[in-house]
Amino acid sequence: MNCPRCSATLVETVLDGVTIEACPDCQGEWLFAGELEKIVEHHDEVFTTAEIDSLDAVNKEIFTAEKDDHDELNCPVCTNAPMEHFNYGDTTGIILHKCTNCDGIWMDKEELKKVEEVVDGWKADLNDDAAKYGSVLEKIEVEEQKDLDQAVSISHLGFVNRVLRRFCE
Repeated sequence: MNCPRCSATLVETVLDGVTIEACPDCQGEWLFAGELEKIVEHHDEVFTTAEIDSLDAVNKEIFTAEKDDHDELNCPVCTNAPMEHFNYGDTTGIILHKCTNCDGIWMDKEELKKVEEVVDGWKADLNDDAAKYGSVLEKIEVEEQKDLDQAVSISHLGFVNRVLRRFCE
């Protein structure tokens, strides 16, 4: 398989127990569908607060990164399939390439490290966010369950439900 960036032959490498394909020339990395999730959930390296804070500069440039012209790359697996750009986590400013056919992801040099740093930051804030927003989320969940229960059954009697459905049609 060849690198979509520089056409060098990708080589297999193991990262956090996941075999990925890496480019020896441009240091980009190809991850098959589902591999990114495995890596960010199980990576061994823990980033320091300073490293995580360094992403603030990236976060401040979210919108400029979105408007920048990004090059078009083809999927290294699917023949002549152009990959789409997406902003990892919607707001990180880390723009990755994803194949719409096979869901593989191309990451340029150091982008995987940036994604891991972002995820570490999210994990570090998880307890604070849960404490801050937990009660609101519970209320939303209860309301959604009430709406679902009401939508599923007008009456506990099947016959009444059938009659009411015919009447409503």
